[in-house]
Amino acid sequence: MSLTNGSPASAAKAAKLSSRTLAILSTSDRNSALQSIHDALSASKPDILAANARDLEIATKSAEDGELSQSILKRLDLSRPGKFEDMLKGILDVMGLDDPGMF
Repeated sequence: MSLTNGSPASAAKAAKLSSRTLAILSTSDRNSALQSIHDALSASKPDILAANARDLEIATKSAEDGELSQSILKRLDLSRPGKFEDMLKGILDVMGLDDPGMF
């Protein structure tokens, strides 16, 4: 399912449905899925950063109008040095966590 042009509500609904499937995966399958997510995001970095730049233009206007805080605006900026790489590392870090379903 592509959420590229989806609404936040449809993305949330898809995530909720997917979470049920992910909850019963083996650790090996979960880690494989996480690696695939990491790889897809890494390969799509130019497109993601371009879309993020467009989002930031809109968010900047919202911040200027007082509808969005500067701290949130700053967190949205994936082009900040190290931000995208930290996000990718976070995905890999999850692979090293104990499976919460195993307790």
